[in-house]
Amino acid sequence: MGKLTRLGVSLGWAQLRSLSNSFGTLSIWKVLIILFYLLNLKSLWGAWHIRIISAYFRHIVFPYLRLNPQTGPAALFRPMILSSHTPLLECDYNFHKSNSTYFLDFDHARMHLCAGLLGPGLAKTSKEFGSHVNIILAGVSCNFKREIKPYQRFEIWSRILCWDQKWLYTISHFVKKGSVRPRRSLLPWRTSRKEKPRAAAEKPNVTRDESGVTSSEEATSSTPLAHPAIFASSIAKYVFKHGRITITPEKILQNSNLLPPKPIETPPLTSSPPSNAAVTDLPTKSIKAADEIIEASLTADASATGGPKNAEDVWDWDRIQTERKRGMKIAELYAGLEALNQEFSYEGKPLFGEVVAGGWLGIR
Repeated sequence: MGKLTRLGVSLGWAQLRSLSNSFGTLSIWKVLIILFYLLNLKSLWGAWHIRIISAYFRHIVFPYLRLNPQTGPAALFRPMILSSHTPLLECDYNFHKSNSTYFLDFDHARMHLCAGLLGPGLAKTSKEFGSHVNIILAGVSCNFKREIKPYQRFEIWSRILCWDQKWLYTISHFVKKGSVRPRRSLLPWRTSRKEKPRAAAEKPNVTRDESGVTSSEEATSSTPLAHPAIFASSIAKYVFKHGRITITPEKILQNSNLLPPKPIETPPLTSSPPSNAAVTDLPTKSIKAADEIIEASLTADASATGGPKNAEDVWDWDRIQTERKRGMKIAELYAGLEALNQEFSYEGKPLFGEVVAGGWLGIR
C-alpha cells in the first residue's frame, strides 16, 4: 500500500511539473509577443491614423495648446519639431529605415505644423464660407542622405517655405535627435528642450562626421554643404479648397494672424520674384539642385526658432516677402517635376514585361 501511495505521489508530481513547464513555455511566448508589439506600436495597423488624429486634437480641439495669437508673423517661418524613432517593422532587409516609411513620418510632422499654424485660419475661413475648408496635399518629394538604424531616435523639423497664388509649400528635415539646439519654443507647452543662448544660435554647430564635413570647410566651400545631422529632406505642396473653389494661401495666412498688414499699393502676388528683384540670403550664386538649398535651410531653421524679442525678430511685410521669394527659388525647381507627367506615352508601344503583385512568381 505504501509503495502504491509513493508511486501515485511521484506520478502526480511529474504531471504537475510537466503541466507547469507547458504553462511556463506558453507564458514566455506570450511575453515575447507582447514585447514585440510594444516595441513596434508605431508601425501597427491604425497607429498612423491615431497619430494624425491626436495631432488634430492637440492643436485644433484643445485651444490652450494653440499658438498665442499675439505671436503673429514671427511664427510664420519657424520650424515645428517632431521627435520619433524607427521600430523594427519599419526597417528593410538592410536593417535600415525603409524609404517608404519616411512619408508616414512626414505626414505626422506636417500635420502638427499645419494644424498648429493654420488651424485658426482654416476655422475662420470656414465660417466665412459657411462650410468646411479643406487643406489638401498635392505633392511631395524626398531626398535621402543617410540611413537610420533600428530604434534610432530622430527629429523632423518642418516649416512653411513659401506660397504663391495657389500653392503653399512646406519643407521637412529628418535630423539626428539632439544635434541641433534651437533658441526657444513659441508654444507654451513645449518646454522640455534646453534653450540655446542667442549668441551661440547664430552659427550652426557643424562638426566632423563620417563624410568629413567641418565648419571651416563649410565657410570656404563654393556650394552649400548639407548639415551633417540630416538623414533626409522633403518638400511638399498644399492647396486650400472649398468645394471646387481654390482659396489663396495668403487668405489663410491672414486669417491665421501670420501676415502683417499689407502696405498700400503692394504689387500683386506672383509665383516667383522678378528677374531684377533683390533676393537676400541665397545660399549660393548658382543653384545646382533643390535638395542642396533645402538642406542648407536647416541652418536657418535652427536660428529661427525664437520669438520677437528685439527688432531683428520683427517680421514686417517686406521681410516676409523677401523670405517668400527666396523660398520660391526652391519651389520653382520642385515645380519642374510636373514635366514628368508628359513622359508617360506608351500607348501601342512594346513593354519590357508585366508583374502581378501578390502572385507566387508574379510574372506573366
